[in-house]
Amino acid sequence: MFSSQLQPFLEPRKLADQEAEIKGQTIVSRLPRLAEFRDSQDEIVEVALRFGRDEEHRQCLSGTVKTELMLTCQRCLEPVRCQVEARPSLVMVYNEEQMKALPEHLDPWMVTDERITLSELLEEELLLALPLVAMHEQCPTVLHKSAEPAAAVESKRDNPFAVLAQLKSRDD
Repeated sequence: MFSSQLQPFLEPRKLADQEAEIKGQTIVSRLPRLAEFRDSQDEIVEVALRFGRDEEHRQCLSGTVKTELMLTCQRCLEPVRCQVEARPSLVMVYNEEQMKALPEHLDPWMVTDERITLSELLEEELLLALPLVAMHEQCPTVLHKSAEPAAAVESKRDNPFAVLAQLKSRDD
């Protein structure tokens, strides 16, 4: 079992055969694909991964990867701090045929090299775990509301069928 200091490279096949566990921390700035989250670069990423074999003797990976990222609230457009937690549960496959043969309920992880970069795996899992829409539970800023009720605004709009109604009344 490795802990605290995460290794930059992993040998997933070997780790699965050893039924190894990896626990440790890194920071967001060490994950290049998360560079757009500029306000979160110093946030800690906690990693706990278990390698092993499933009941069908397939090599697999499971665990958690979690951090906090500063996202933009889609309601008020202000920054919002979001907990992002990925729970990968992957089965290692080594070619397209194995991937196609895998039951639909299992997520494949294409392992083509003996060594993989840990940061790529962590980035992928965190990006997949991002919320579809980030929002505050209660926005800190009050959104501007129209002074007129929606029905009044709707009645002021031109009715696209008014011209047709006038034409029809002429014909009668």
